[in-house]
Amino acid sequence: MRRALNIIFTVALTIAFILLGAFVFRSSFIRLGYAFKDFGLSVAYYFCIMFGISHNITPTVNTIPEVQTPQVSLPNDFEGFKDNSVQYFSLLFNGNNFNGWLAHISGVMAEIAKILVIVLPCILALILIIKAIYKRENNKHGIDTVPLRVFKFISRFTYQPIKRFVWEYVAFIRSYGWIWVCWVIMWVLNFNLATIIVEFLAYYFYFAVEFDYSTVYTQIVKLFADLKIPFVYFPWWSLVLIIYPLFDRFRKRIAIMRLRHYEARNCGFINELPIVSLTCGSMGKKKTTAITDMALSQEVMFRRKAFDILQKNDMKFPHFPWILFEKAMQAEIENGRVYNLATVKVWIAELEERGELFDYDSERYGLVFDDGLKEDGLYKVLSTYAQAYFIYIIESSLIVSNYSIREDNLLLDSGNFPLWLMDFFPTNFRRDSCHAHILDFDVLRLGKKVLDENPNAGSFEFGVIGITEIGKERGNNLELQEKKKSSDEANQKNDKFNSWLKMCRHSATVDNFPFIKVFADEQRPESWGADARDLCDIVNITASGEMKLAMPFYTIGDMISEWAFNKFIGLYYDFRFRRGDNTLLIHILKCLTFWLWKRNIKIYNRYGYSVLKIEKERGTMDGKIYKKKYYLMSAKIYRKRFATDCFADYFNDMALRTNVGLNDYREYLTERASVDELQAQNSYFVNALYGIGGND
Repeated sequence: MRRALNIIFTVALTIAFILLGAFVFRSSFIRLGYAFKDFGLSVAYYFCIMFGISHNITPTVNTIPEVQTPQVSLPNDFEGFKDNSVQYFSLLFNGNNFNGWLAHISGVMAEIAKILVIVLPCILALILIIKAIYKRENNKHGIDTVPLRVFKFISRFTYQPIKRFVWEYVAFIRSYGWIWVCWVIMWVLNFNLATIIVEFLAYYFYFAVEFDYSTVYTQIVKLFADLKIPFVYFPWWSLVLIIYPLFDRFRKRIAIMRLRHYEARNCGFINELPIVSLTCGSMGKKKTTAITDMALSQEVMFRRKAFDILQKNDMKFPHFPWILFEKAMQAEIENGRVYNLATVKVWIAELEERGELFDYDSERYGLVFDDGLKEDGLYKVLSTYAQAYFIYIIESSLIVSNYSIREDNLLLDSGNFPLWLMDFFPTNFRRDSCHAHILDFDVLRLGKKVLDENPNAGSFEFGVIGITEIGKERGNNLELQEKKKSSDEANQKNDKFNSWLKMCRHSATVDNFPFIKVFADEQRPESWGADARDLCDIVNITASGEMKLAMPFYTIGDMISEWAFNKFIGLYYDFRFRRGDNTLLIHILKCLTFWLWKRNIKIYNRYGYSVLKIEKERGTMDGKIYKKKYYLMSAKIYRKRFATDCFADYFNDMALRTNVGLNDYREYLTERASVDELQAQNSYFVNALYGIGGND
């Protein structure tokens, strides 16, 4: 039904446009005929002159056709234009003319003053009446007033259906682009714009051989005459609907470019970090936010690096059937024979043993690539290519962490070479998502494991490791004094986690690039033992900046939104205190304020960013400190990426086991705590004062 209605409306609009062209803009089509005549004669004249062909062609592009004469008010020659210009400017600076203009302005202001004398008292009276009505208190909870019920009833049958139809019709037109293209062509013809284009081409061919500058004024006269139709008939108010979206798109494009520039700067900073880094800062300084942002960026950089390795190794043997090789590898992955880098190498060794070349003409193209320093055989290149391809096509996350991280990178595969969508700032956000893998710390332990015979042990080769609160997991030297390396149970001294940190790059290196990075955070660097901390760089967050906006030219919009919200919110809660019903005025004001507030929130969420001021130093904490900046973009990091309260369920479970809440805690009876109230604190200090619990 809706589709049929959209088609009927489209046909009706098209017929209306055709009728307008036939009856209202008929002169535009007549003028277009003259333009084509000028164009044909100019082209013929051009070719005759260029190729020396004898002719008697007289170009008409420099004459004003009769159809334009009644429309143009400019002189037909340049001398007349100069005379009229002198007369115009003499009148413009004439004293009598200026006095007449002032008299006209005075008359207009007098009319406006008369209107204000009538309108202002009415507005004042309306405000006083509304205040008097809204001061009446009631407890009619959730009841709509009569005016509001009438408004909602009318809106249900007018505004809402029209709004729904407009949005559905816009979507219908967008899905059939040829419709609006035809409409644009119709109005280009109706508004004489096609004539301007044809006349320009006609004059271009004429001027290309004559270079007659005296004819330029005639073209200007014809141009103004042709523009008279759009100036008279075009609804100029509609430019607001055209210019503002274009302006909005322009400033949003600038914002996206800035955000991508900041992301590139972040990637540069991450590349400066060693394989292991520790981000530190006091509570609320966005430590976990920072390492999450780094992990997301690092995963994208790993995919891009793998793609770069694929490209370079492809070119080493440009005639090798890489698509057949990739399909064979995908089949091995699907049947479970290839599932990590080690099995990739085994598979390549089997191919070499069998001499499998996938129909590659080795006699013609060769089996060795010489890069000027060394020679690489085909199967060595295949091994490198296969490892990079395995890293590149894994559809699950490359992040392994002890807290959940959501990502929305998307692999596009039409059956040939797959491509990743990894832009953090797309025009439309992707809804497909996956989450980071759960970090089983046993896969990072080269020594004793918490879980004996853990099937995951030894399986980790490459990826991005994210560990929040690593000091609580690994402990510092003081906390580990009681731990014994000879203990039968796994602990921080016998699990060889630090040895893994020192050697982890060996399993993750492909084509001399380590596909591994460890990002950890803690409040104090000393919370992590010195042996491990010395391996990394420490990133201290010294300050977390306020939210800024990358989109320019939004100051006025931001001010209007903030002003409207602050004005309304005070009025609204004063109303909520006095009354429990719903009124028409509050309903309308809330809808308008909500629209402005929601739009402002979306813009800040889409184009907002904050700056972390950081200081980077070696883990030994005895070197030079480098001051840096790290950019947190809202559209990237705050799009449901992770939960800052990642250990909240531990406390939720503990709270659910009790039957007590904050409201059940004892209160002090006076301004000074009594002895009983002091002892109710279960404080080590107070108990020591009273000799309770063996404290001295």
